[in-house]
Amino acid sequence: MSLYSLKFLLFFLIFTALVQLTKTERRQHWVFLLANALFYACWDVRFLLLLLGVIGVCYAAARLFARGGKPTVIHAGVTACLLLLGFCKYCNFFLSSFARAFGLGQVGTLNIILPLGISFYLFQAMSYLLDVKKGTIPAERDFVKLAAYLSFFPQITSGPIVKAHDFLPQLNRVHRVKKENVYLGITRFVTGLTKKVVIADRIGVAVNAVFAAPAAYNGLSIAMAVIGYSLQIYCDFSGYSDMAIGIAAVWDFDLGKNFNMPYLAENPSDFWRRWHISLSTWFRDYVYIPLGGSRRGKARTCVNLMLTMVLSGLWHGADTTYLLWGMYHGMGCVAYRLLGKRGAQKTPWQRALCTAANCLFVSLGWVIFRAENLGQAMEIFRGLFRGAGVCYVSIFTVAYGLVIALTHLYARFRRGGNAPAARLNLDTFQGKFLLCVWVFLIAMLMYCGNSAFIYANF
Repeated sequence: MSLYSLKFLLFFLIFTALVQLTKTERRQHWVFLLANALFYACWDVRFLLLLLGVIGVCYAAARLFARGGKPTVIHAGVTACLLLLGFCKYCNFFLSSFARAFGLGQVGTLNIILPLGISFYLFQAMSYLLDVKKGTIPAERDFVKLAAYLSFFPQITSGPIVKAHDFLPQLNRVHRVKKENVYLGITRFVTGLTKKVVIADRIGVAVNAVFAAPAAYNGLSIAMAVIGYSLQIYCDFSGYSDMAIGIAAVWDFDLGKNFNMPYLAENPSDFWRRWHISLSTWFRDYVYIPLGGSRRGKARTCVNLMLTMVLSGLWHGADTTYLLWGMYHGMGCVAYRLLGKRGAQKTPWQRALCTAANCLFVSLGWVIFRAENLGQAMEIFRGLFRGAGVCYVSIFTVAYGLVIALTHLYARFRRGGNAPAARLNLDTFQGKFLLCVWVFLIAMLMYCGNSAFIYANF
């Protein structure tokens, strides 16, 4: 069920009415859980039992620990989550890698269907168990409440990854559909929809064409495709995050912020403080800091950074390209750690130059991320310096997306960057008129082909 379909609109309106009519926390938890289950079942009902099993393991492990159990019960729960994730996402990758390493030739692979959203809800499950172990939150006594958190439908398929200590306290109150939240939610949702169907999907047509046959295009067209994919993946993923945050806001939930103008970052470390913030902070809190963070000397810090970024790359999928992409960003973070002058004052021109250099670094990394294999990535890199070939359609398509994206970026910058999306005041005629014009323009400019959210694949 797509978030921008009429089917979803009907689904959301029905459950919004149920949330408003339900008077107690306990009954609302059941409403949330029912909505989550139905939404997930519309994608693939077969994996509902798997999701329920993960919730059951987390609930049992945390309750046993709270009753005086040893930390090993938490470790067992986390290990179960990791084994499930490893089997579903990485089993075939490791089998084929093992066969190549020992010269066993071609080996058979298992026919494993990747459950929708498994990377996101398993990371939330592990954050809950680890928070209980650290004492950040108590073990949840109410199974339905925990299930409502781990299966919360707006973000289960593509994030944000909401930590237990941020979300569970929000379930300790009766939620009401408030006018100001509805206005904020609508504005945030429509902003995300614009990014997705007007910018990302249209740019994606040109990007897909170039990546499918890079040998047919000249260097300028390939360069525009590289820039285009940087725009596409940002608008696609941040667009989904905006839509999920907007949906949750209507129900009086705060999912936090997942992007903060990442292409204005001045260095690789700053980029990861701005891009996919929920995943970056997850790896910081549960991988980088437990490894020792920056507390054990420069050499150990570099190792911790590299390991964290490699694991972040592998989180996206079992493929050599994701591993190399993680290593690429790891080397960038390590280089900045060793060579960067942190805290030094920069002139506006120096800051602009650092931002441009970092954008180039990130965009070249996206080539590795987007490529189907290393050979295709190398063909793209070689093609950047090729003069032969034609096709300027991609240039105009990307330029169209770039103008719209820069307009959005400028508006965010004028609001201070960190400010949330401005909300339309739908009490006024001007607000209603602007919303109608906005939706009309989306309908006129949107790409109508079949285009799923990129991060739904992870």
